[in-house]
Amino acid sequence: MSLKDEIKKYLIDDIELVKKIEKLMIKVDIISDNKRDMLLAGFSRNVLSHFISINYLMEKKLYNSAFALERIFFENIIKLKYMYYIMDDPKIVTIYDANSWDKHFPSIGDMATKIDEKLETNFYSNVKQNAYKIMNDYTHTGANQIARNFGESDASIESNFSDELILDTLKGNKTLLKTAMIVFLEGIGLKNAFITTNFLSYNYEINLEERAIS
Repeated sequence: MSLKDEIKKYLIDDIELVKKIEKLMIKVDIISDNKRDMLLAGFSRNVLSHFISINYLMEKKLYNSAFALERIFFENIIKLKYMYYIMDDPKIVTIYDANSWDKHFPSIGDMATKIDEKLETNFYSNVKQNAYKIMNDYTHTGANQIARNFGESDASIESNFSDELILDTLKGNKTLLKTAMIVFLEGIGLKNAFITTNFLSYNYEINLEERAIS
């Protein structure tokens, strides 16, 4: 299978995964006075929305815009996990009622480290260390973002994202999405018996071990 065909397959498979996740999310009810779960639901919906948007833009070959969302997608997942796993109850109440979160979350690097310590992995710190700088470049119209508008000869103005980069990004995004959605499905759905572990494993091929990738 060529790289272009692999990309097409990933985009199609991602649509099916999103549909499955949305069906699962509909099964879950949230008690409105549980602020941690309410925030988790909001973060989770945001993660899913960014994932869908990136895939849609890639399908339309609007790669510059798709890659500009990568940092936002990653940061949303980091904040979701930090909020749910690390923050104590008083802090949850504070951010739930706050109009601005400017001073309530540590740096992305610090949050990634705390999450890795909690989950006994180094996955999120590795993403931060190896990919976050280029994510910022794409989001903030940096040199790499602009350079991607020229062909290999520099004589043509066209999108210049390699198939390898696009495919690797799709694969990484799916991994990140699943680690985030598992927090929601496990933290609310399983905890409150709206869904079961077997239901996830057999019907949706979602493995709870993917909450952390080592």
